[in-house]
Formats: sequence, C-alpha cells, structure tokens
Amino acid sequence: MTHQLKMEEGTISLRDIKMTLLPAFVVTLLTDYFYRKKELWKLYFILWFAGFVTIDEIKTIYNMKKPDQVYSFGMNLGEAMGIGIYKTHDYYPGRYTHFIIPNNPFLEYLPRDIEKMPIDYFIAGTMAGGGCLVHNSVCQCIELRCKWAGGGTCEFLTGTEKELKSRNLWRIAYKRYNLKKIYPLQKFVFENFGKIKLSSLTNKVMENLSPM
Repeated sequence: MTHQLKMEEGTISLRDIKMTLLPAFVVTLLTDYFYRKKELWKLYFILWFAGFVTIDEIKTIYNMKKPDQVYSFGMNLGEAMGIGIYKTHDYYPGRYTHFIIPNNPFLEYLPRDIEKMPIDYFIAGTMAGGGCLVHNSVCQCIELRCKWAGGGTCEFLTGTEKELKSRNLWRIAYKRYNLKKIYPLQKFVFENFGKIKLSSLTNKVMENLSPM
C-alpha cells in the first residue's frame, strides 16, 4: 500500500484519505507525559477512539463489508504511516487478530528511565479501536511482548472480551488499561456511533476521562 501514498502540492494522501506525517518523537513525548502522570490508560483510550473513528471512515468510504478487507486496509494504513512492517501471525474474524511489529519506531526516543514494561499504548490503543470494526465487538489490544521490555520484538493480540478471557488476558487488559473506567465509555461509543453527532459523542467521552 505504501506505493499508493502520494505527496503533492503540500498534501499527503492515501487513496482518498488526507493524511499528515506524525514524527515518532511526538508519540514518545505523549507516552512519556502520560507515563509520568501514571495515566497511560488515557493515552490508550484516546488512541482507541481515534482508531475506531478512522476505520469506520474507511469502511464507509470504500463500502467494505468483509472483515478481512477492513483488517488488511487498516493494518496497511498503519504501515504506510510508519508503524513498522507488520506480520500477521494469526487471525480469526469475530475473535482476534495476532500480529508482530519487529521495527517499532516509537521506541527510539523513549527516555532511558522509563520502566522496562509493555509501553506501546499508541499502537495498542489504535489497533484495539480499529479492531472493533473488524470483529464487530468492543476489543482491547494486549502487547504480549515488547522490545522495550527485552522481548526482542513487539507482539500484539487484539481480541474481544470473550477471547481475552479464554486466554487469561482479560485481567491484564482490565488492570493495564483501567477498563473499570474506560470500558463503559468504549461500549457507549460502539453502541451509539452513527446515532449521535460525532462532535457530541467526542465531547461526551472525553469529558468522562477525568481522573478517578
């Protein structure tokens, strides 16, 4: 898909979608900010919402009906934006997607004093939000292995609540992403998207992101 990325007359587009380039160090700045405030779950949810809106727009523009079409386009879009070449390890529509990103660019600028833990809430949030439109259910994305934490690569699994519970990953997602706070918001978005004006929906969910 990267050959379809066009730069002309001061604009960047992928097919009919206007884009901008976001430097990797900006993602790092956001990660560092939310990490030090102990609110990485907020970054995850904001990106979850962004991923959901983006993939819904793609589905609408291209009238995509099949889950594999939505998944392939969404992942290729992320790749075109520079998240690193991805490799799908396993994929089951309606349940989960399992993929690897060996060359994660967002780790390059992280301060050395950040804890060695699964740290890519940017990719995890985006893929979880977009995954909702692939699996037709509210999804979360768990970073199973993280290069920052010494895992050698970045490995992710996006899945429904049922799927994550079957893999004993739901408790990890619940704690890592503060799902007690954001899961009701995610369900509200999923159930009301397209029924409520997007600006009103955005205001409602963002206003509810106040600290616990």
